[in-house]
Amino acid sequence: MRSVGQFLDGGRELAWDAEFACPACDTRMCEHSGPEAAPREVREALLAAHGPARLRLAAPLADPVPVLRVLRAGAGVSLRQARELLDELGEFGLAGTAVEMAFWRVRLAERGIAAEVEEGFGRAYRYVGPPEVREAGGPPGVPVRTAGGFAAWAAGTGAGTGIGEEPFTFVVDLAGALRLAPRRSEHVACAGGEPVMGAGEIGFQEAAGGWEVATVSNQSTGYCPDLASWPAVAAALDRIGLPRPGGFTDGLVFRRCPECGRCGIVRDGHHVCVFCDADLPAEWNVDLPGPRGARGVGWGR
Repeated sequence: MRSVGQFLDGGRELAWDAEFACPACDTRMCEHSGPEAAPREVREALLAAHGPARLRLAAPLADPVPVLRVLRAGAGVSLRQARELLDELGEFGLAGTAVEMAFWRVRLAERGIAAEVEEGFGRAYRYVGPPEVREAGGPPGVPVRTAGGFAAWAAGTGAGTGIGEEPFTFVVDLAGALRLAPRRSEHVACAGGEPVMGAGEIGFQEAAGGWEVATVSNQSTGYCPDLASWPAVAAALDRIGLPRPGGFTDGLVFRRCPECGRCGIVRDGHHVCVFCDADLPAEWNVDLPGPRGARGVGWGR
């Protein structure tokens, strides 16, 4: 078993640690990092266990320059990328682990800039599909955050195939924004390899005055999101102002078999594994983490 944690070293530097315990021989080991961001597997385990946190500015900026300097120095990004982060910080917010958002709040406070951290607004689903699909990469989805952004995407279309002709691949990223890609795109590529708050396929149809959501599902075998991901999807659509159904028009129930370990879809309410006939649990279990530590989460290897 491995449990991991993330913390602020000295109150202002990102750091992480890990503890290993063998249940067979009771051997225990500890690994401590220096001040550095957590590796992907550690970060994703924390997000899956605790959900994302979101950081927003507490008040409009009089001068963006100090924030741009903080973002460039802390993230090691270009000025253009820092401006994109600033736009997110001022609108929907930056998202990540609670400790990562605390890191940015401290750095901004040192420049006299107040920001607020919000936690507990949804589950994060990490990628559970074949590693080679993730490693293959691909173009990320187009982030759509506003009605104007959706209109621009639809006019350009929404990918050249005609927005009303077939569904599109979508994810809801950790900041709560809808990201869209052509239907045959992999969800993990659409998400830029990141965990998501929702994923599936979405179709649009013309309505009076614009477009509306005709169909929406949680059909993503890369993330296997629970039906409980609907509120995150609904919130992303509501921010854009798109009329939508009251729930998934095609909701899939994903479960992992506790006997053979394979993931499948529950059909017609029959919670039985199609691979080995074992009983499937009533609750979503595709990527449930193991016991949590004081600052992190453990999972079986």
